Amino acid sequence: MTDLRALPDDVTVDVPPEATFLDALVAAGVPIARACGGKARCSTCRVRVESGTDLCAPRNAAESAMAARLSLDDATRLACQTTARGGGVTVRRLVLDELDVRLASAAAGAGGAVGREEEMAILFSDIAGFTSISEALPAYDVVHVLERWFAAAGDVAAAHGGRIDNYMGDGFMAVFPDAPQAVRAALALADAAAQISRYTTAAYGRSFTARTGIHFGSAVVGTLGAAHNRRETVIGDAVNVASRIESANKDADTRLLVSADADARLPASFLRGRTATVALKGKTAPCRVVEIVGERAG
Repeated sequence: MTDLRALPDDVTVDVPPEATFLDALVAAGVPIARACGGKARCSTCRVRVESGTDLCAPRNAAESAMAARLSLDDATRLACQTTARGGGVTVRRLVLDELDVRLASAAAGAGGAVGREEEMAILFSDIAGFTSISEALPAYDVVHVLERWFAAAGDVAAAHGGRIDNYMGDGFMAVFPDAPQAVRAALALADAAAQISRYTTAAYGRSFTARTGIHFGSAVVGTLGAAHNRRETVIGDAVNVASRIESANKDADTRLLVSADADARLPASFLRGRTATVALKGKTAPCRVVEIVGERAG
């Protein structure tokens, strides 16, 4: 017999041998969601095992298929398929109301990840002084210049193993597997911006300079958005740090800053410039940033 404690209900129930967590919780009157009736087709009965993970039986084939489909971590289980071999187990229900049920069912149907943590390099880049550029040019020309920039940036990100995740005005966020790829992409972005600057200087008398910030850390990857416009994106504190490092370029009069976490992953071939400790908006602790000015050939 397993003592199963369910949160946030703070109810403890007995789970007989071979019975699933779902069976025991339903019998005890715990309002656990089960849109598919406990057939491992919807994921609405999923729970997070907060203690006693080692007492839970391994995933069966049906649960393994859903876990792979939704990128569930080892601690997130389907109550309808999970059994235990005695002892005490604590789980937390993750689907709590009708809206949760609807969203979880939609994610399972679309094959979208519920949410997973990944370590990655996050790059933010924007154009120095673009507000004055946009005010000086007709709307068509503003869009035309940005189209050239984003096309070049997308090619650069892909060439270095990354992808653009989001666009924000004249800026964008891109993600990469590790810091060296992101920094090489940033250096290539500077070259791409220089090429566009020759065009904008000739056509409009305006220069075009990219400012970039990079951070390496753990971010949350998930499929988000309204039903008609869902896409995979990256969120979390690491994203905020990368964005604020990019903003720090303005006061530092630099073009490429990386966090200490990103810098620690860079080989000695990268050429460092100035190092500073800056206050980042919304962060209590100061952040050490390093200027990267190039990379030695070879």
